[in-house]
Amino acid sequence: MKRLALLPALLGAAVSLAAPATVPTFTATADRESVVVGDRVVVTYTAVLPPDATVVIDALVTPQPSGEALPGGGAVLEYQPLGKPKIEKQKDGSFSWRQDVVLSPFAPGEIVVPGPHFIVVDAATGAQTPVRPPALSLHVSSRLPQGEKPEALAPKVDRSVRIPSRGPWFWGSVALAALLVAALVAWLVKRRRKKAEAGEVAPPPLPPGEELLATLDRLARAVATLGDDPRDFYSDMTHALKRYHERRLEQPVLEWTTFETLRRMRDLGYELPREIGLSELLSSADRVKFGKGRSTRREADEHLKRARLVHDHLEARLAPPPKAQEDGKGKKA
Repeated sequence: MKRLALLPALLGAAVSLAAPATVPTFTATADRESVVVGDRVVVTYTAVLPPDATVVIDALVTPQPSGEALPGGGAVLEYQPLGKPKIEKQKDGSFSWRQDVVLSPFAPGEIVVPGPHFIVVDAATGAQTPVRPPALSLHVSSRLPQGEKPEALAPKVDRSVRIPSRGPWFWGSVALAALLVAALVAWLVKRRRKKAEAGEVAPPPLPPGEELLATLDRLARAVATLGDDPRDFYSDMTHALKRYHERRLEQPVLEWTTFETLRRMRDLGYELPREIGLSELLSSADRVKFGKGRSTRREADEHLKRARLVHDHLEARLAPPPKAQEDGKGKKA
């Protein structure tokens, strides 16, 4: 009897586990409902998503266009390429989802804008639920005069183009501008000649090692103010490292990718020890620069320390051997 009493409870639990997740309700609004043929209309689709749900746009219309072709609405609607949806987290853990769709109607009358084909994906279970927001109706007016047919309209007469005459003030302004440009060119040429006669010589560039260390010192001071977007920081660090290798090894390192840099350094016999972690350093920088990855201040400081180890190891390896002592010290009598 006890087993029979537990049976309804077990069946109820199984039904609750097998029940599909609640499908979010999508709304559709247009920025305007009365337009003229060819006007730009923005249709906004919104929904409140559970924490584990995401929305995939399957197609704006059926069938989905191939390649880079714009989704068409026949001779009635013309869609523009989609932008990214806007997602904001709410206080209760859910997410506010919004997608703008830009289109233009090209036929007068009452035009129906069908709802796109969305797929709600449950990240926890992997379940995919097709959803289609409600359709909208647009009142589209013609650009032609009311009651007139296109074939009855007279063709537009082209007007001749008249070039306005130029007065003395215009030509005087042109002549003054030409004189000012000529004076500026003459001053620049004269200034350049004076510098050449004075023998002014640009200061020589810093040695490769000193230039790299100066850049790393500047970046170390910038770590304290590193924000949420560290792409500039990592771009400067990797450029300084590659420029150092290019000048020190006399190879076009700045033109190489990260993979080429590691492979060609190994082929040239300058592969760095594993504990320095040059591969991990360049890969982390690429993830931030090109993958919009994040980096903490502690990680940025650690990467600067590895960059200094690269400098120290390569400088020690490329340093010239010490000269033999000429006084004969240390030789056996």
